[in-house]
Amino acid sequence: MRRVRTLVDGILTPRNTLAEINLSKARSRVTNGTRLLVGVDGRSPNARRFRDLVRAYEAEFESVTEVDRNLIRQAALLALKSEQLQAAVVRGDRVDTETITNLAGQLRRTLADMKRKAETTTAPAPTSILEQLAAHADEEDGA
Repeated sequence: MRRVRTLVDGILTPRNTLAEINLSKARSRVTNGTRLLVGVDGRSPNARRFRDLVRAYEAEFESVTEVDRNLIRQAALLALKSEQLQAAVVRGDRVDTETITNLAGQLRRTLADMKRKAETTTAPAPTSILEQLAAHADEEDGA
């Protein structure tokens, strides 16, 4: 069996597995960012709202890992479903209040987790006691 060689980033390499080459065609559309969910057209009003929520949460919270992106999609889904139930209440439809309350709680917890994670990643590293003493000594010398 003949080995195929592929040009990747200007280097001719043997093509053993797709994981070694990591081309965008070897990954799913969800991973590439061209689709939010598998099998969803994306043109319905709910799909557009979901996409808007995902983009808003991505702008607010840094989505670095796949776990972050999954949390953002989960929060967007909970927010969308909560909005749909709120609209049903306003229209006068019968809605289970326990479902609305559970959704609101889940959404709040998910957003709080995302906010806490964003705050811990952007918080400055704690200074050592030696650095604190040196800074204090510099303040006393300057005064």
